[in-house]
Amino acid sequence: MLDKLRCFTAVAEDLHFSRAADRLHLTQPALSSQIRSLEERLGLVLFDRTTRRVALTPAGTALLPAARRLVEDGQRLALLAAELRGAPRRKLSLGAAFYTIDIPERVTLLESFFAEHPDVALDVSPAWQRELIAELQAGTLDLALLIGMPVPRAQLAHELAGTAVAEVLYPDDLPRMVLRREPVRLLVPRESPLAALAEVPLAALAGMRVAMLGQGHGLALVDPILTWLADAGAQPVVPPEPHGIGVERYGRQFRIPAITLGWFGGGGAEDDMVRRPLAGLALATELALLHSPGEAIGDAAILWAHARQRFS
Repeated sequence: MLDKLRCFTAVAEDLHFSRAADRLHLTQPALSSQIRSLEERLGLVLFDRTTRRVALTPAGTALLPAARRLVEDGQRLALLAAELRGAPRRKLSLGAAFYTIDIPERVTLLESFFAEHPDVALDVSPAWQRELIAELQAGTLDLALLIGMPVPRAQLAHELAGTAVAEVLYPDDLPRMVLRREPVRLLVPRESPLAALAEVPLAALAGMRVAMLGQGHGLALVDPILTWLADAGAQPVVPPEPHGIGVERYGRQFRIPAITLGWFGGGGAEDDMVRRPLAGLALATELALLHSPGEAIGDAAILWAHARQRFS
């Protein structure tokens, strides 16, 4: 029964049978068979399936929280049995981009996990995201907490071949859980006429200097912004520190608009800069928890389930 519930939760999280099958190291027919068997046993239809989409039914949605708890309990039981047999318990490894250190969702995730699972030995390693992704894919890291954009693996490989840097991009085929999304916006001085606008149109930036992110973030993020600024007739200025924090700081120092990813403070009610959406630019980054290819197991699965309960 637990194997069937594990299959159910994987499909419910991915809403895609092929991705869930890869994650569980099953063939798609085997996974489909497990789901059908579970539905027959429960007397419920858990998914609406078409050739284009997979969606949870109301019954599936209602069942999912209890199924997750049972799967997590099963993992706990397996870990306890291993400990009773004398098997050593490997320390859980979590990589976290160093610039996520003050983001509230990271603080909430880790502090709540420490409080609820004091028996889990966890090692948190700060690093550049591109380093964490490489370790994650190699299996030397269990999970990673990243800020960025998922892109197809072929696109990421193409970008890395051209620039060797794409700091906020990661492959979209790694299992991930989104904790928060932030749209790309414009950070503007409170004294600027732009601050009075609910949304910044193209025409409002004609001839203006705008502090801009560097290309090392990844062209999938940078190019749409540069296109928008070019259409607006704005003049992008890449500061000496072209990362998200440095761009915001440059805009604040020289009192010019700055592209903001929205993660690093500023733009609050008491601040001297405010954030405004850019009309026609639908672009966002996300704070996401990713795990290594395949199914999360052991303590990694416990942290994954804990995050799901906190942020789903």
